[in-house]
Amino acid sequence: MTIPASPQHRILLVEDEDRLRKGIRMNLEAEGYAVSEFADGESALASLTDQPEFNLGILDIMMPGTVDGLELCRRLRKQRLLFPVIFLTAKGGVEDKLAGLNAGADDYLTKPFDLGELLARVAAGLRRARWNTIQDDLRIGDYRVDLDGASAQTAQGHGETVRFNEREIDILRLLLENRGRPVSRDQILDRVWGTAEFPTNRTIDNYIVKFRKIFETEPQSPRHFITRHGIGYELANDTE
Repeated sequence: MTIPASPQHRILLVEDEDRLRKGIRMNLEAEGYAVSEFADGESALASLTDQPEFNLGILDIMMPGTVDGLELCRRLRKQRLLFPVIFLTAKGGVEDKLAGLNAGADDYLTKPFDLGELLARVAAGLRRARWNTIQDDLRIGDYRVDLDGASAQTAQGHGETVRFNEREIDILRLLLENRGRPVSRDQILDRVWGTAEFPTNRTIDNYIVKFRKIFETEPQSPRHFITRHGIGYELANDTE
């Protein structure tokens, strides 16, 4: 089970192959994304002032006209449009990939590609972008959380420092990314364990119990790690 796309996630799709562009758009919309599609870089650039903010771009590199994918990406970055960009291209050489990354892209997919892989890369790009916007000030109750520390991932509060293992970090990241929204046990299993292992729901419950002991003033009456019966768990907004 995958986490449904946010209705705010708008994708910029620029691809000159009509059939491929429509196929990508259909699959993206089936995942719940809003898509604005263009057949060339010039029309995409002309539309930017009229479009709502994009959350991610999928750009073909080789397109007709004076603005190919590389040039389009450079112009996006010059305009301080910093949403993640995934390049699509028939060229898979190292130099081609470096050119794309140097132009400001975040990811690179060589044609022909599997649509499932593209969707997975889109979801990963959006997760990274969301994480980058929230990681500067992560607090849970009285604790300041650092999940990107160079030497350790920690929470500091009440004069103590708590260190987390990799599994705990992954669960906390997922709950923080969805703060204010419930996350199902299936979503946690899919994101944190994948298909490599088969833990039970009770395993997840034990992690939540541990978090409550760390972060909650009264673990038996939690204010932060809330159980949503029949759904899963929610990390509440501190402002509520």
